[in-house]
Amino acid sequence: MTTSIVAAELEEEQLYQELRRELEDIEDCEQRQRVLNRMIRQLKFAKWRKGRMHKFDTYFQNVKPVTLWVILATGALTPVLLFSMFIWVSLWVE
Repeated sequence: MTTSIVAAELEEEQLYQELRRELEDIEDCEQRQRVLNRMIRQLKFAKWRKGRMHKFDTYFQNVKPVTLWVILATGALTPVLLFSMFIWVSLWVE
């Protein structure tokens, strides 16, 4: 299991515990329903995120350091390259 999956499962368990505590403290039926709906939305989002991000999480767990350095260098040098191109085009147009 990857760390992100374990973290998502812990988050889901934490939300269940929080839901249980919240519902025990509330006596009003309407307020209990609102809290229950909010918590259900949070649980659905956690489940949706776990399903959607599984592909990305596994990729970034298995990425090699060289690949990571290439990604970082590309991201850092792209603005410099674009600015240089802007300057060259500006000088060429004049």
